[in-house]
Order: sequence, then structure tokens, then C-alpha cells
Amino acid sequence: MVHWTRLHERQGRAYVTINGGEPFAYPQFVTLLTEVSRLHWPINVTTNGSLHLDDYLRRVDHQKVSLSLSFHPQYHTVKEFLATVRKVREGGVQLGCLNFVAWPPMLPELPAALEAFAGAGESLKVIPFIGEWRGARYPDAYSVEEKAALGMAAAQEGGVDWLAGKRHKGMLCRAGHRAALLLPDGKVTRCGQIGDPGIFGDFLADDFRLLDAPAPCSVEFCPCDEWKVIPDEKVPERAGPWLP
Repeated sequence: MVHWTRLHERQGRAYVTINGGEPFAYPQFVTLLTEVSRLHWPINVTTNGSLHLDDYLRRVDHQKVSLSLSFHPQYHTVKEFLATVRKVREGGVQLGCLNFVAWPPMLPELPAALEAFAGAGESLKVIPFIGEWRGARYPDAYSVEEKAALGMAAAQEGGVDWLAGKRHKGMLCRAGHRAALLLPDGKVTRCGQIGDPGIFGDFLADDFRLLDAPAPCSVEFCPCDEWKVIPDEKVPERAGPWLP
């Protein structure tokens, strides 16, 4: 906790989002949440809900820590996933998003999943797949019909589509200044899209600080807008317990 305490003393209270892999697989992760949330909140954790859920429900302050649940149809059915959603809601947890990454082989199952979620009164957030599959680069490789189904098409004729709206190279960005990505080894990079080339500090070092000012974006495509992790620029007391 010494490093999180130092961050609080130097930068103030931080909003924390935890994702990538399965966070609950880390040793003593629930204990870490209870300790960090004494100083920093809101905290939102993206998880598939398969590990240590009962321990989380029992020990964590749900006014400070929320969950976003990831739906993986190759590992659990819609019925099983919605049962987890109900359990989490009944446990008093505030849910952020129910996420589904539109990996190309999973697209045929999407319409039925959306219908099932709607029938249960839930909304599934569909996230375009970013990466390579069968030699094609996504999200560019989605067909026109698939882009429309995923909400990536322009809202109106002549408008800006989802891909065009995520190209920010050269624009000033507060990633690294108001937000940053903490890697498993303690290194800190501006954001997940820049990755290792954007590393500017070590969270475990005594002299760690965020950048003094915004800097130009150096990547062609930024789907996450990671600098927006500060909700609507609200002060901490008005930000609410979870991130949009």
C-alpha cells in the first residue's frame, strides 16, 4: 500500500479501472481492493465473474468499487452469465457494463444473445474486436453489414463513422497527464494503445509522478479514449461510484 499512499499524497484521489486478463486471478486481489479503496475510488473491475465472487460480495465496499462483467460465450451460456449478473445485483454491487467483444467467430451468436439479454432486462455492450484473425486486421475487416450491426456505421449519411472518430494521431491528449496505464511490473505508460513506447515512469519508484502537461497522441487508432476515465470531468465527490 505504500505506493498507493504515496500517489494519494502527491496526486490526490485517483479513479481506478482494472481490466486485462482476469484480475481476480491475482493473489489476494480482494484484499487489495479493500485496501486501495480506502484511499482511491471509484474503482471499476472488469471480470468474467468466475473467481472469488462470494468473497468480493462479502468484503468490498460496493459504494466505492463496482464491476463490469464480460460475456464469453465460448466459456459460459447466456443463462449462466445472466445468473451471475443477477447474483451480483442482488449482492448490492453497482454494475458498469456487460461487455461482449465481437470476435469474428462469435458474430453468428450475437443476435440471439442480444435478444436474450433484452428479455432479461439487461443491455449488452458490444465492443469491436481489435486484432488479427485469419490474416485479416480488425476492426477494418468487418463487412459493411457487420459494422452496421456493431454500431460502427455513421449515424447519418455523410457523418463520421466509428473508425474515423477514433483516429486522433497528433492531437493533444491527457493520457499520461490525467490518466495512465499501470502495467503488471509497475511500469507506467500513457495508455494501452501506445503500450511500451509510451512508458514514462515506474509506479514503484519514490519519484513517480504523472506528466506535467498533455502530449500529442502518437498512435493511428485509439478505440478506448483512455483519457476519458475521469467521468465528465466531475470532481471526485460528484463522480459517482463507477465509471461509464
